[in-house]
Amino acid sequence: MDIKPFALAIRLLLFNKNGEVLLLQRSKSSKTNPGRWELPGGKIDPGESFDTALNREIMEETGLVVRISHAAGTAEQIVPGWHVVHLMMTGSAISGKIRISDEHEEYRWVGIDEVKHLPLADWFADYYSNNRKIFVRPEQSEEMT
Repeated sequence: MDIKPFALAIRLLLFNKNGEVLLLQRSKSSKTNPGRWELPGGKIDPGESFDTALNREIMEETGLVVRISHAAGTAEQIVPGWHVVHLMMTGSAISGKIRISDEHEEYRWVGIDEVKHLPLADWFADYYSNNRKIFVRPEQSEEMT
């Protein structure tokens, strides 16, 4: 058995006022899951707290300032050299206008039933199939569509 070091990533189920969640399509040149859809977020830097990392990643990837609400589960992913654990949180946008980074090609606000029709990143597909009930907005969001 090949034992790989763990890396921790933090992700956000970001809901708009219509109860849709924000998904980002990975760049087609990405090393892992090219062209597939995922939740915004990324790896935590050494010494960084979960909320600081998530706020930084969301700002870098979407241009939004967010409010983080609750933990929503985990997912695992094996990539060359790493065993990545994704920690999912729920939240809402409080300000900003969406502008995606070069890491992604497109963004969409999607409802729970639309998610299953998209080609999802491997870790996200597993999470979605096991945690579908999480995709119902837990609170009122202040975000626009």
